[in-house]
Amino acid sequence: MRGLHLRPCLLVFVVWSAPAAVTLSGQTSGQRSPDDVVVVESSEAYYELPDSTLTDVIARLNRTRLAGAGGQMSQGLTEYHIQPSWQPAGAGGRCRVARLGLEVQVRITLPSWPAERFRPEAERASWRTIENAIRSHEYRHRDLTVEAARELARELEALETRGCRALEQVFAGAVALADARLQEAHSQLDRDTPARLSVGRKEGHWR
Repeated sequence: MRGLHLRPCLLVFVVWSAPAAVTLSGQTSGQRSPDDVVVVESSEAYYELPDSTLTDVIARLNRTRLAGAGGQMSQGLTEYHIQPSWQPAGAGGRCRVARLGLEVQVRITLPSWPAERFRPEAERASWRTIENAIRSHEYRHRDLTVEAARELARELEALETRGCRALEQVFAGAVALADARLQEAHSQLDRDTPARLSVGRKEGHWR
């Protein structure tokens, strides 16, 4: 679980999300609570929709690719990086994980529609429905990431092998497996999200 992973979420009249990532950082061992091992830093960023009507907003959202040109269609984006660190502790021929810490950084990008305040209440209500759906979906991706980090912390703190070289290999394998599980969890969330959700107008389809 290394590097930065993006989950571009094609939420609004078409939604999608992408993979995730992890790396390591340290503290004490001894089966501590995952809340003591995992430190979460979460932030929000916004991109503005310059359109004057909801119809134009929807059309723009359906063309948006937050992950960049050639990327998946997406109206929301969750970027996350799990950075672990640790030290091996050997005694009596055995080796265990010591000073484990996992730093989780999550940045969620959401749309903003400044002209909303000038539109009729019906359009404003539809926009709030759209915005809330995008936000809710992105925050579910954030929660999946944090829970995966806590589960990984529990698994890593329990590791013990004969010799520290073997522990390094087992540690790397546990991180890789956790990465694969997290990516599948994100993909499953996207599959479970309704493909379409109408917003009171024919062109208002989204997820």
